[in-house]
Amino acid sequence: MSGYVLHFGCRIYHPENAKLTRDNYAEINKRTRRNSFFSNRSYFKDMEIDEANECYWDMFQKYKLADYFKEMEQFLSYREKLKDVDYRELELSMFIEQQISQRIKDEEWHNNLFFLNSLDPIKKEFGKKYEKILERNSIDDSCDDELKIRFQKYQQDLKRINEYGISDMLWLKSPALWKEWICDDSNNQGFEIPDDWFKEYAMRSAPYYTEEKCKSLQERALKNFDANMEYFKLLDSIKFNTEIETYLKEHPKFEFVDDLRKYKTTSGVYILILDEYKQIYIGITRSKNGAKGRIQSHWSNTMPLDRLIWGHESYSLLSIDSFKAYDTTRILFEPHPEFQEIAVDENGNPRKELFLGKMCNVWKIDEYLKTEEYELIQNSFSEEFLCNRCDGGGSSFIEAVISRKERSLPNNDK
Repeated sequence: MSGYVLHFGCRIYHPENAKLTRDNYAEINKRTRRNSFFSNRSYFKDMEIDEANECYWDMFQKYKLADYFKEMEQFLSYREKLKDVDYRELELSMFIEQQISQRIKDEEWHNNLFFLNSLDPIKKEFGKKYEKILERNSIDDSCDDELKIRFQKYQQDLKRINEYGISDMLWLKSPALWKEWICDDSNNQGFEIPDDWFKEYAMRSAPYYTEEKCKSLQERALKNFDANMEYFKLLDSIKFNTEIETYLKEHPKFEFVDDLRKYKTTSGVYILILDEYKQIYIGITRSKNGAKGRIQSHWSNTMPLDRLIWGHESYSLLSIDSFKAYDTTRILFEPHPEFQEIAVDENGNPRKELFLGKMCNVWKIDEYLKTEEYELIQNSFSEEFLCNRCDGGGSSFIEAVISRKERSLPNNDK
């Protein structure tokens, strides 16, 4: 098809495929077969699927297997040393001390990331209270049940670590690849791993999933798709539209968009309305491509099979990127030019900063997400109508996970 049609001022070259259907959802092809958790994709980008996976297997044997055999040799030597009673007791004592120290650090880290830095004011307040409990290392009757339960579980972990024996230490110190094999088949307790298992394990992390794995992912995704479609049918159209009308009265700065070309360099807050499904998506754009580029990226994105389910298929929301251009029937937008001025450098590229060991885009206007205005946006629509899978403005994948949204779908048989 050589021509195109316009949708909100954007070119649609294949209108016959511009609406979400069961047939065009969870398709298996080169783009959807890619392992989205694979980090070194650029090295394999020009290879076909089989070539990329075989190349990865060669690299796996050369580096990871070589490291594993070296680790196993050191581990077996360590086991021999533990036959000396004095050495064994000293090692276990030191190991327990290290594990307790790490568990204390992990609890503080967890509270800081999951609660103190949360956008949710309730979680933030929980984090402040729990921080004080950790400082004094005790609870009293003034603490609510949720705080008591968390602290008691933490104390139970410390007690469990204090009771570690030699077998616990050996298991935790054993090579990770060997533990993976044992978990796959608990009947195998020896140290000899079959060669065919190594390749099967390696392919789990290859650039592209095997056909068998893809069919399994597709089956789960379609089950979730059907459940979501049934869920949408149960929603009340009158309530849906009433909430939108009320929102517009309370937020007069938002305007309906008829042509996204007017906003091709404008940053701000956008709301996609999918009337057929009675769903709303709230997003923020800060890039030099503005609202037009950001919204078009939702429409054109092809999601890998491993990203279609967010959590469990009985609870996962459909991603906004699973929907197509024609599914968006109305768009609301509130311009915020200042977002882009702060978020990008003089060349129009995202400002970056070191975060968790990686250079990441840093949106310094994320304070906006914590303001009353953003809270109003998030709370102005019922959860049943929102298809945002997680809170916006997070700095990492971890933050996305902990803010994950779920809904109980029809025929839920979890």
